[in-house]
Amino acid sequence: MLQVPSQARPHSAANLSCDRKIAGLFFAIALVVYAATSAPQVLGGDSGEFATLAATGGVAHPPGYPLYVLLLRALRWIPALEPAHRASLISALVGAIACGLLYRAARAWGASPIASAIATVTFTFAPLTWHLATCPEVFSLNALVAIILVLLAARTPEDPRAALRQATLLALVAGLGVSNHHSIVLVVPIGLFAWLVAARASKRPYAALLLSLGALAAGLLPYAYLMYAARTSDPATTWLWGDTKTLGGLVAHFLRREYGTTQLGLSNAKPEVIAQVVTFLKATLFELRGIPILGLLGLALATKRGGKIFQWRWLMLLASVLLSGPLFLMRFNIPPRGIGAGIAERFYLLPWTLLLVACARALDSLAIVKMRRVRWLAPAAFAAVASTTAFESVREHHRPTVAHYVRNALNLVEPNAILVGGGDHRFGAFLYARLALGLRKDVAFVHGTLMLSTWYPPQADALVGRSLTRAENHLLSGGRLIGELLATRRPVYLTDWVVDDFRKTLPTYPIGPLIRVAPQFIPLPEELYLQNDNAYAHFELEPSPPRNMDSWEGDLFSSYARPWKSLADAFQTTNATRAETCRRRAAAFSP
Repeated sequence: MLQVPSQARPHSAANLSCDRKIAGLFFAIALVVYAATSAPQVLGGDSGEFATLAATGGVAHPPGYPLYVLLLRALRWIPALEPAHRASLISALVGAIACGLLYRAARAWGASPIASAIATVTFTFAPLTWHLATCPEVFSLNALVAIILVLLAARTPEDPRAALRQATLLALVAGLGVSNHHSIVLVVPIGLFAWLVAARASKRPYAALLLSLGALAAGLLPYAYLMYAARTSDPATTWLWGDTKTLGGLVAHFLRREYGTTQLGLSNAKPEVIAQVVTFLKATLFELRGIPILGLLGLALATKRGGKIFQWRWLMLLASVLLSGPLFLMRFNIPPRGIGAGIAERFYLLPWTLLLVACARALDSLAIVKMRRVRWLAPAAFAAVASTTAFESVREHHRPTVAHYVRNALNLVEPNAILVGGGDHRFGAFLYARLALGLRKDVAFVHGTLMLSTWYPPQADALVGRSLTRAENHLLSGGRLIGELLATRRPVYLTDWVVDDFRKTLPTYPIGPLIRVAPQFIPLPEELYLQNDNAYAHFELEPSPPRNMDSWEGDLFSSYARPWKSLADAFQTTNATRAETCRRRAAAFSP
């Protein structure tokens, strides 16, 4: 039978009031920093999709993230430069609340004020935390829900009625967490343990079970919005992923059947277990400034001195760290390299929030934390160093590369053009430009990969004005699709090589960051050079390439080099001077 561990030492009313003030201070600092550095424009990844939903409502990719979408819609009155900036500001608010509550959670788990402050500063100014709290993403809200669960799980009230309320509240927060991001279920060891202890302490376990089931269901109610949005919204003006009009469709969306419920992406690749874990450990040590190492040292010292750290409650917290961190990452079927690394790292935030609560308690065994004259210098020094180095990383993440790319491409193409491409950073950005900003509504973007689904082709048909080919046995003829698009007599461009089986039969040539599918012939090199030279003279370009060319931003920035590389090869034997000029222009878009 599980035994309830001894409770953390109680706080006096004065200490509790002081803790609230310090937590409020951390919230205020984080809010000012995050709001001031919030991304003012669309970024890579899912940023474009969520920024669009913030402006128009609708249904996001599975499982839909309805709690975050509803939050974006509820706070759409916040003044901002554009919808993407408003979504970033909302994430900043959520992230700042998480920072303040992390301090409260660390204190609730028995850490001293100084150790709790060090953990909070480390979390607040970790580059990943800062980045995710200043762009349209769901992960800051996911971290906030986890912190609330851990805060509730810190101790169990002795009063049976209070314990009953705590069990119910734990279930409600869990349901809301699932309405935001499924990965919150990985906190189940500490969450379920805390619920069992609270239900037992309530002396009414059956009442606790019934009330908790009702609270859990209430927490899942945001999913009803997905059905409402699908039934009442116009696909021409609102982004609707999947078919959630019916209960069966809603359940399929909730279970992520389109991806595979336990898979991260649409890929048959096998998980690279060792690479994922090693990448996670490196990021944890680097971005958390070595605090996990200090935490392990403090844990070793506490154990050596006979400290009672390994109680059931602590074991469940550490189990949640392992489950939401290394064990979960072992399932990822996207390699942690290039853009895949950017996709995977967002999931590090959840285990980090739990880990830092544990580290805060362990730090109390270190001598520096107990030195009265210098101990408050530690969090100040951490804040100064961490914020300086993290700011550069955040600024690099918030480059306007994606926004420039979309505007340049839309300014380049002719009226009624059709773009065919893939990648969340491309599709989401063009979606945002058309639906949220109202730019070039005459231009249609067809997502090549989504054409493999059953729900997306009708939307593509409506965009291009004709019925397009359908996938058979999850295979799609790219040549046939491009041929059907050319048959509309509209200009057709590719953003990337999403399909390869038409390249031998249909001529293509690079123009700006796009690839034009030529209806008849390819222009001569000199003519193509003049076309690109004129186009680039009107582009809005950054003065330097991204530091990481394997990122979403680097992928788009490198596409500007494509026409110059092609022209350098074309002029190699006929005009050496022009070939060298093209090579230099291509080099400007490389690190």
